[in-house]
Amino acid sequence: MRKTFTTTIDEDVQKNFKSSCAQNGVKMNDVLEAFMQGYVKGEFEIEKELKFTIKKTSK
Repeated sequence: MRKTFTTTIDEDVQKNFKSSCAQNGVKMNDVLEAFMQGYVKGEFEIEKELKFTIKKTSK
């Protein structure tokens, strides 16, 4: 069974992804599904960097 999946992403990322998929002759949803399956199987992991900047304010 297939299920609709809707989300928001950066406009430039979507545009470049769509272009790359078209150039490679693949459907965007097929690439996304393969990515999700690989992630679930533990074939790769995502590291997210958290960064804080502390600035001194003048009084």
